[in-house]
Amino acid sequence: MKKRVTRGERIRIYPNEQQADKINMIIGCVRLLWNYSLMERSSIYDLYKDYPELLTSHTYKSQKDWKTVFPFLREADSQALNTEQQLLNQAFKNFYQGSHKYPKFKSKKQFRNSYTTHTTNNNIRMEDNFIKIPKVGWVKLKKNRRDLPENATIKAVTVSRTKTNKYFVSLRLSYEQEVVEQNKSVLKAIGLDFSMSDFYVDHTGKKANYPMYLHQSLEKLGKLQRQLSHKVKGSKNYEKQKLKIAKLHEKITNQRNDFLHKLSRKLVNNYDIITVETLDLDEMRKHAYWSKQVSDMSYHCFINYLKYKCEDMGKVFHQVSKYYPSSKTCSTCGRVKKTLALSRRTYTCECGSVIDRDLNAAINLGVQGLKTYLINYIEDRTASIAWSTCER
Repeated sequence: MKKRVTRGERIRIYPNEQQADKINMIIGCVRLLWNYSLMERSSIYDLYKDYPELLTSHTYKSQKDWKTVFPFLREADSQALNTEQQLLNQAFKNFYQGSHKYPKFKSKKQFRNSYTTHTTNNNIRMEDNFIKIPKVGWVKLKKNRRDLPENATIKAVTVSRTKTNKYFVSLRLSYEQEVVEQNKSVLKAIGLDFSMSDFYVDHTGKKANYPMYLHQSLEKLGKLQRQLSHKVKGSKNYEKQKLKIAKLHEKITNQRNDFLHKLSRKLVNNYDIITVETLDLDEMRKHAYWSKQVSDMSYHCFINYLKYKCEDMGKVFHQVSKYYPSSKTCSTCGRVKKTLALSRRTYTCECGSVIDRDLNAAINLGVQGLKTYLINYIEDRTASIAWSTCER
């Protein structure tokens, strides 16, 4: 049995000087369209925010209208411009619904500059070690890369430029993938409790021992930033020093992603049911002492890696509610404490159980994931038996 899935693939490209100029021009045009469209919407919002009917019925400038104001936009990819306006529309919908903050203006000094274009009439395709990008042409790809899945269709491509002046294409692929059926005869479950010092602790007491790549590089990063403060802003030496800092940040990011990918792959290969807790990381970042540690770990990124890898391998990924008291519940008798100070690292229960706080939470998470799976499995089996009985 096969199912159609959508996945992403990020590949480095090596454009020549003319192609790089074209990519940078399109990035600039997309940024200009976003900023002017946002400025128009902001003025209309300030004018009609007390009159919802007028606000929703107002017609904003289209891509065609902006091209009459800025004729050079005709040289850019029209699909990229159209996508940018769609993203702005979605950003305002999210703002009106209260799920996101008000959209911000884009700056060319931001960390990542990019644009997204969609495939129409096979205008985006790969042949050998080259990829065809609209308005840019055939661009050389990185040689040592993974092959795309068989019969994969490129739906869209995002062209990006990093602070270190490296260019990448992020492909949105659609293809049919074989559904992996889970072996239900033997189930291995694991519970993972988030740890500020070790990344996580599992139900057996093993720790991930995250290397803290940002913390290891703080001394070197501080030295480079002090050197930057002595440079004349805007000079060539200032830009060279900024590039050194950007390269160090890029190295830290690559190290972190490599660790998270390998760790998530190891867990998915060895376990059938993986249970984690739900954390409010944004709230934790507000704490002065934890902010840098939480940002360095990228725990939310690790959860996303586990999710899609479990889906591909036919494994069960379960994320318990953030209100589930995994740390306050005794893993031996099930008694729940009303309060448990964060400074107390040992869990002591009236039943006589004395256990490490993180280990106790990991055991509770593993049991909760296994219980949830068994309940769903029994319900599905009961429903299938009832359905077969009705058919008879």
